[in-house]
Amino acid sequence: MFTTHLLSLDERYPLSALDHRFVSIDASGVYVRGRRLSPAGAHSDRVRPESAHLPLTLANYSR
Repeated sequence: MFTTHLLSLDERYPLSALDHRFVSIDASGVYVRGRRLSPAGAHSDRVRPESAHLPLTLANYSR
């Protein structure tokens, strides 16, 4: 299993980081500030731009 970090929007995912059968994405650097009713890592994190950046990059590489 290959491990990489969730990247910001201005960083590109290199193909070498995603071209593995299993890739573990460490998002702890992005999802660190929670609140009482919205803790870090909760379902509301999916609406962050960084969360869309990874699957859109994967879709682009698959073309």
